[in-house]
Amino acid sequence: METRIATGENERLSTWFAAATSSPDVSMAAWGLTPKSPRRLSTGITFDVVLAERPLVELTHEILRRYEQTVGPAIRFTNLITAAVLVPPGTAARWSDLVANSTWPDHKAVPICLGRGHAVRIPGLLPVASGSPVEWLEEPGNESAVGEAPLLTSPVQLVRCLAEARSLLSPDTERSPLSRAVSAVRAVLRTPQRT
Repeated sequence: METRIATGENERLSTWFAAATSSPDVSMAAWGLTPKSPRRLSTGITFDVVLAERPLVELTHEILRRYEQTVGPAIRFTNLITAAVLVPPGTAARWSDLVANSTWPDHKAVPICLGRGHAVRIPGLLPVASGSPVEWLEEPGNESAVGEAPLLTSPVQLVRCLAEARSLLSPDTERSPLSRAVSAVRAVLRTPQRT
């Protein structure tokens, strides 16, 4: 049985998120009073974030699941078309190399990764009624990777699946003949076959 603080929020995850604030104890006390409220957290401490268009992130998560990869926490900003995927700290320092070594289909719309010196707003860990500026696209899981940290999406797998999703979402006029052929084959493979 999992341990929860009085408000019903997962204490382990709250502790992990609080580590990304300047005063973890003060943050935990405030979150106990308002567990549904969004939180502003510094990136680069317990996690970095990859920002991309929401449709791209949603398709990427579908592809990650299809390949049976870990799908870590992700958030969507309700007043924007942007989503953010939480990745291990330090990812921002090597993000441009990861993208350069991937099969990114073009030089447009490359997702960015934010590390130290930035902040992101995340939802509280309790469900909230609609109207919040930020919601979980993928809630943090109860499994932990190491210590108190939840499992996060691997940046190597994320960039590969983002590139595949970008290729699938690109209009045919922007895609190479090879990428159009690959998409056509994937579409056939996904279609249930009649016997």
